[in-house]
Amino acid sequence: MMNNIAIIGFNNALAKNILELMALRGYDKNNVKVFSSNVAKKTKVSFGDDELAVDNIDDLDASLFSAVIFTENDKIAAIYGNKFSKNKVRIINSTKAFEGDENIPMIVGGINEDKIASADKNIINVPHPYVVEFLSAIAGLKQKYTIKRITLNTYTSVDFEGQDGMSELYNQTRKILMNDTASTSGFFHKTIAFNVIPQVSSFIGEETEVEWLYNSQIKQVLGLNTKIHANCAVVPVFVGQGVYANIEVEEEIDADEAREDIKKAKGVLVVDRQEDAGYITINDVQGESSVFVSRIRQDITVENGISLWISGDAYKIAAQNILALLKQFLKKEI
Repeated sequence: MMNNIAIIGFNNALAKNILELMALRGYDKNNVKVFSSNVAKKTKVSFGDDELAVDNIDDLDASLFSAVIFTENDKIAAIYGNKFSKNKVRIINSTKAFEGDENIPMIVGGINEDKIASADKNIINVPHPYVVEFLSAIAGLKQKYTIKRITLNTYTSVDFEGQDGMSELYNQTRKILMNDTASTSGFFHKTIAFNVIPQVSSFIGEETEVEWLYNSQIKQVLGLNTKIHANCAVVPVFVGQGVYANIEVEEEIDADEAREDIKKAKGVLVVDRQEDAGYITINDVQGESSVFVSRIRQDITVENGISLWISGDAYKIAAQNILALLKQFLKKEI
């Protein structure tokens, strides 16, 4: 008997990539249902060459499903996630609904999927797609080294604001190339075309929400003793995410050995030739489900450190992580 899976959310990049990947992997469309809150009647979403109806979450009968994946709306996830989990439905949550709950593990495949066994509430959290991309890239290092400190400089494409963000970049670029004035009152608060903006999402005190998520969620996966500092900027790219990372560890680390360790992680490709164009850029990764690592070097400013460049299509990588965890989660006795 096939497991019925419910996806909560349809008009965001993560949900769309989950559905696309499910279709590619041969999930039966009759076993996949899509729900959202306040959805218009007759709304449909793509599922490979087919379409699925999007129903209102109030009509979701949890007894018909083995698992529910929340991709949007913290409040909806908090209300329905708890309700469904009590009916022995497995919940995979990618929202901030259960952030900080010590009884709900934050999991990334290849790093700490063993914690699925301890998901006593029948709920597991997965980090934000940008955090999943970064942690997937260093999974090979995590298996060998004790990570002390991470400094991140991230370069985020406009797709974190969905189709509206991509349309804003397109329209501003067209206007500037036609010697017209581009608006600065959109999603990015300043002109994004031909610019770099040091703000991803809203401010929470001195840092932005995404910078806070890097700090909080990486610690939940790697351990609370890990020190994190993230600097996040939006760049005029439609899809993808680039990250320059400096990683300090407890043990002695050599860049050449680290390169081999990074290669061992599933879904990670190292392209690191010390020559012109011997690396992967954000534009190169659009539509790819692998994480690419380049520019692996010794960081001589600390005793045991390396630096590396990571690029990937974060939402595809996150979707792949969720489906891998789903497969394991469905095997858990509840």
